[in-house]
Amino acid sequence: MNILVRNMRKTNPLVFPQNRGVSDAANDIQRETEELQQNISRSITFGDHLSEMMERLFETKQEHAINNWDGYGAKAIDEQSYKNSTRFILSLTPDIPIPEIGVEPDGEVVFEWYGGKRNVFSISMGSRNELTYAGLYGISKTYGVEHFYENVPDTLLDNINRVFSGRV
Repeated sequence: MNILVRNMRKTNPLVFPQNRGVSDAANDIQRETEELQQNISRSITFGDHLSEMMERLFETKQEHAINNWDGYGAKAIDEQSYKNSTRFILSLTPDIPIPEIGVEPDGEVVFEWYGGKRNVFSISMGSRNELTYAGLYGISKTYGVEHFYENVPDTLLDNINRVFSGRV
């Protein structure tokens, strides 16, 4: 018997452990899990928040679908970065403010949270499940790379919350 222990404060209930099974039973569980995720995402609690972020991501994809979208040779949005960004959005808890969403010149999707002058946190989603981040909090700075699998790393959630906590 396996037991799954999760910190529900930092985990979106829409995110389930990745199915690595190959049996018919594992496929049935995967199908039921996906159905449950769809039902939860349509709820009032999660639906509006998720819908707005997904809509912003889709609009960003359309605006950056071709090479040279900026007139300076920027690459079109990377399809795998877009798919990973969809998973990233679904893994955010509803208490995380909706970020600005854009595309970097290399085609990666970028999420940015602004909390005022010199108070910003940015995450770029790569095609290889890498989250490159940078934050500016007054005179303090932070940056690094985290890997994204099923849940947003605590380091990133803490930095997003730091933007809005008033501590710099």
